[in-house]
Amino acid sequence: MKAVLVDCLGYGERGKRLSTTDIISVGPRLIAGILENLKIDYEFYTFEHAIKDASSLRGYDLLLVSGMATDLNSMIKLVKLCKGGIAVAGGPSCVEYGKLLKNGYDYIVWGESEDKLPVIINDLIAYSDVIHEIPGVFRLIDGNVHGRLPDKYVTPDLLWRYTPSSKIIKKYERWWGARVFVEVVRGCSNFYRPSLNLIKYKTCSNCGLCRGADLEIRVNCPLGIPPGCAYCSVPHIYGPARSKPLDKVVDEVRNLVKVGLRRIVLSAPDFLDYGRDWLVKPKPLTDPRNPKPNIEAIEGLLGKLFSIPEISNGESYILIENIKPNLLNDDVAKLLGNYLRGSTVGIGLETGHNALHKALGRPSNVGEVIKAVKLLCNYGLKPHIYLIHGLPHENMESVSDTINTVKKLSKLNIEKFTLYRFTPLKGTAFEGFQKPLSAVKSKQAKELYSIVRRYNILFKKRLMGKSIKAVIVGRKGPYLVSYPLPHGPVTYVKGAKEYVGKVVWVKFIKVLSDREVLGEIIKNA
Repeated sequence: MKAVLVDCLGYGERGKRLSTTDIISVGPRLIAGILENLKIDYEFYTFEHAIKDASSLRGYDLLLVSGMATDLNSMIKLVKLCKGGIAVAGGPSCVEYGKLLKNGYDYIVWGESEDKLPVIINDLIAYSDVIHEIPGVFRLIDGNVHGRLPDKYVTPDLLWRYTPSSKIIKKYERWWGARVFVEVVRGCSNFYRPSLNLIKYKTCSNCGLCRGADLEIRVNCPLGIPPGCAYCSVPHIYGPARSKPLDKVVDEVRNLVKVGLRRIVLSAPDFLDYGRDWLVKPKPLTDPRNPKPNIEAIEGLLGKLFSIPEISNGESYILIENIKPNLLNDDVAKLLGNYLRGSTVGIGLETGHNALHKALGRPSNVGEVIKAVKLLCNYGLKPHIYLIHGLPHENMESVSDTINTVKKLSKLNIEKFTLYRFTPLKGTAFEGFQKPLSAVKSKQAKELYSIVRRYNILFKKRLMGKSIKAVIVGRKGPYLVSYPLPHGPVTYVKGAKEYVGKVVWVKFIKVLSDREVLGEIIKNA
């Protein structure tokens, strides 16, 4: 079997990564790990490399493509260029299974692949017909889409059976400076539903089942409203939060630092969900607020990771991806500060309007976000705060409240604000709404955009004169491009190409934009 795996994540409509260019995601590494476990030889490409030489991909027996719903155009372009055998798509793009199937893909894997991909591969090898009976696998028959959603999520014993590959890391450009994501929690504990008026679904009847009922009852809504925040598809696609066993996380990280990676991100919709599912088993973890964080599990994980020599001596760094503010308390913040002082952590505000915040299905309120940011700053972490503009039911009042909240948070030692435009994704409660204008064209969002940009420049001005270790990843025009360790703004420096791949001390000397700064190399690290 000739198998080809392509990473389309983040390539969007234009087929080019415009942001988060330094990220190596979990999904493609997991698929590669499954192929390696099944002894299937394969070739791996990123989308940009596959498109440059599409002829080399033709004649495959199996094409596997990972992407998000926003990567639809790139995924369709790829499959039309790479003619061959069976083409399978997966990842968050699975919500667009109809469009993908009608544009060249043979099968779409919904959600988790651990229980489906091995069956698909064995089916193709044995020329059997079992594949057509697998829940969560969609295909076309006589031009019509066939398939059904899984009636259950993958159990932990199967979920963590496969080890994500470390062999494909060096296939990525600038891999030595990348942020490599290591999954520690699959799924999300937030099974609340939004209470706003919806388009595709009936509006919440306030039955209370998703907020006060048994953990198992929370999984299904009587009205069919997808779980979680109204704009997010994670709990619908990937289910309740399930934590990866400590030893498997540690082994994976140990393998990655041996490859030479310097930045490892512990990936989870909410890192503070880690180990909480063990406190409620065999029930599913579908309550985002109770039980409280499993401090013993979190400390056990961080303690083991920081005992890895490359991490303890500062050659490689551990970061965490996201936390939800409602689970953060003083004890948890202190624990995170003990291990992660100086590093960034993502935290969602989304909107500063308290009523809208709750109506979105968020498990927190605006006050809890502000409190969590203060706690993280007090213990030496630098919060990276996410905002969304153009949300359904947003108005001038809610935008004004968001601006006021941003002003309050700007006085703290945060890393930056990131303002996203709302995107109505299939598989979310907000499916069917219109995508809003860009922030610079929107009367409501224009002021918020300007304020966020101004504060992000201010935060970078605070860095001027300071020095930090950075890894040189390549050249852009007259400058070398560097990424601060463990994280920080993209920094341009002058220097010879011999510096590429090396770690140096860089002094910040000038702000170039709200995203980039200029620095100078002081010495080798």
